[in-house]
Formats: sequence, C-alpha cells, structure tokens
Amino acid sequence: PGLHYHHSDQFYFLINGRINLQLGTEQHIVEAGSLVFIPAGVAHRNWNDGPGAENHFEMIIPTPMPGTPLAFMVDSPDDVPEEARSSQQGYVLRVDDSRFAEPLPGFRLQALADPGSGSLHAVINYAEVDPGKAGPGMHIHKFDQYYCVLEGEMTVEVALQKHVVGPGTLVVLPAGVPHCQYNAGEATERHLVVLAPCPLPGEPWDEGVD
Repeated sequence: PGLHYHHSDQFYFLINGRINLQLGTEQHIVEAGSLVFIPAGVAHRNWNDGPGAENHFEMIIPTPMPGTPLAFMVDSPDDVPEEARSSQQGYVLRVDDSRFAEPLPGFRLQALADPGSGSLHAVINYAEVDPGKAGPGMHIHKFDQYYCVLEGEMTVEVALQKHVVGPGTLVVLPAGVPHCQYNAGEATERHLVVLAPCPLPGEPWDEGVD
C-alpha cells in the first residue's frame, strides 16, 4: 500500500532481493539480511524497483485487536494524528558478522531489536547454529517464541515431538511449551528468533526442564 501507519509496531526481515523504503521522511534501500523496525505511528511505505522479486518476513506486534483496521492511509508523515505517534525511532539494521555473541559453542546470536533499540513489545535476534551444535537444552519461557528458518536445517523438539524443518518454515512455541533446537545437518543453520512480549528485565529467559 501507499504511505500509511499502524497502531502496532511492524518489522520486516528481508530474505532475498532488496526494497526501497520510506520511513517517515527518510528513504532507504534495504538489502537482504536486514531488519526494518517501524514503530507504531510512523508513516511508511515500500516498493520494489528490482531487479527481480524480493521476499521478506513481516511481523506486526502486538497483534491488532480483531475488527480494527490494520493500516491507516496518510498523504504525508505530518498527517499522522498526534495521539497515534510514537516517541520511538525506526531504523534499518543489517546483520553484521562483527556483532555476534556466542552464548554456547557453535551457537551465535545477534540482537536486531530489543527495548534498548526502542522495540518495546518484541525481541528479535538473528541466530546461527553450526553442524552438530545446539541452543540451550530442553526449557520453557514465560513469553511466546517463534523461529523463522532462513537457511539450513533445524531439528526442533517440542514436548515429545521432533520436527526437522528447513528454510521458509515458521516454528511457533507458546509460553510454557518445553522445547529445544539443534543442528543435526551438515551445513550451518540460520534463523530468526522472535520473543513476544519482551522478557521482563532482570529475569532469566530460559527455565530448564527435564
């Protein structure tokens, strides 16, 4: 759609191709491997000048109330009503190999959105898992978690079920559901991790279970 805003935050992670983005009054060219954060109340639009198609994973968090409009059209960023605007700033952030943390051997994480960057309703991380390596053992969360597999092959155990999933797969893990994930394949596996709502400050994210 043309220029519009939402009452919830919106995120894109660009998987393939590239897009042009108007974010408020600024324009960006967004490359594959980048996250776009659009706070509620920020007018925006995107379009594809090519070459080729683009593919992105889109999130709107928190979920809009049933029956309410998803988007509100405007002619300019100044047309967003004062009461709908956010004090948070949007941004485009590309995955950067120099910014990885490695909480476990062969399991690397990079924060793309969290309260420190202005995302108050969701944490989004980019993760890589080397062959034969894994994330934390079986555990639960107090928040919902989602994996969007980008490359490679993830094995995820959910309660007593085991699933082997590849690129383009979304894994939905509601709060309180025991799970773990690892890479039993032969190539590095890459995925997005989405936590919603944000974990509470000072509380551990994972609670181990047998």
